[in-house]
Amino acid sequence: MGFAPVFKIAILLATYIFTEAPRYEPRAWLEGRDRFPEGAALTFVSSGSRRPVVPGFYATADANISFDGARVLFSGRRTRSTPWQIWELPLLRGAPRQITSGDTDCIRPFYLPEDRIVYTRVEPRESFIETASLVDGKTKRLSFVPNRYLTDDVLRDGRILFEAGTAKRELYTVFPDGTGVEAVRCDHGPDRGNGRQLSSGDLIFDLGAGGLARFTSALAEQVADAPKVAGPIAEISPSTWIVSERAASGYFGLYVWDTARKRLTPLDISANANSVDPVIVATRVAPTRFPSGLVPTRTTGNLLCLNAHVSRTPLPETPLHTVRVYTEDNRESPQLLGETAIEPDGSFFIEVPADKPIRMELLDAAGRTIRAQHDWFWMRPSEQRICVGCHAGPEHAPDNKVPGILLKTTTPVKMLEAK
Repeated sequence: MGFAPVFKIAILLATYIFTEAPRYEPRAWLEGRDRFPEGAALTFVSSGSRRPVVPGFYATADANISFDGARVLFSGRRTRSTPWQIWELPLLRGAPRQITSGDTDCIRPFYLPEDRIVYTRVEPRESFIETASLVDGKTKRLSFVPNRYLTDDVLRDGRILFEAGTAKRELYTVFPDGTGVEAVRCDHGPDRGNGRQLSSGDLIFDLGAGGLARFTSALAEQVADAPKVAGPIAEISPSTWIVSERAASGYFGLYVWDTARKRLTPLDISANANSVDPVIVATRVAPTRFPSGLVPTRTTGNLLCLNAHVSRTPLPETPLHTVRVYTEDNRESPQLLGETAIEPDGSFFIEVPADKPIRMELLDAAGRTIRAQHDWFWMRPSEQRICVGCHAGPEHAPDNKVPGILLKTTTPVKMLEAK
């Protein structure tokens, strides 16, 4: 199969890094297992030539390029017996330096502004999102619900894109201080993972069972894209991507996907190894810096709901009466924090413990559950959060009026201890 001229030019100009591995289990992280159980090696490709990125390591994977295009961040294991840690390496010359430490795996790193990085730390019962300083190595945890998480990308507006799940994955975003966590689309829909942001601003992701889809706007409507391939993808140009797909050998190979012609062209296919996780080596604009306003000495956060009647999917006509709020104990069992009345306009105002799992449900006057959250979220110390409605999604704007609860009181109902 020959390259069309546009493909030839794009590939000749593209410099990229990918991960080569004898075994690749892309969903192993959902069970806390290694995605590359027999090792892996990052390979640098430019003008048709290839070389290992980090010789001498037992395993290297998860490349991410610095904004100036001069350095590569990666997860690596020096020996078979050492855990995955995050490392940084100058692409031209120099030795790798270790960023993270500890006896647990650290994987999937991404650069943040202000000499910081974000990555996933894997523990026996869970994984969580963590940031680290490239200057002093100090780390901060960002996720506070027991679950399996995997970092996917850093968006241009500064938010971190990640996936979560134990069987079926869903995409979420969070700011670099752990505030504002929310699902990209509140529909508990199909399996979604390996998300990346395109130059257009769209989010592209794979569907687990095969094929790519995208969210095209703030409405977060899922649109089918490449039906045969898997992510994560690397964008050479808006019309040309590098993608992964299983070849006839059973191994994953790299292909060029022509988004206009909907055509796959082989790029790097091995008869005895997987070629996955491509990333383009080039300069790029740094994401927007996010200035955190958290007060670490505080231990609670405030949540104001403007109108619980607003929902992506219709609610029953039964009037809402009460909101009930839960946290989760060490045995991962729901514990009631409290309940309060919902105002006629659907508003309520509560104070909840920071850095704890939080979940809410809406009840009618008879105590019947009308709508309940499926997933847990969290609030950070001193976080002030406003939601438009219940399961409304990020595309809804609030009405231009003062919510009824604030006409009564500006003091939130305290729900700080489990009943």
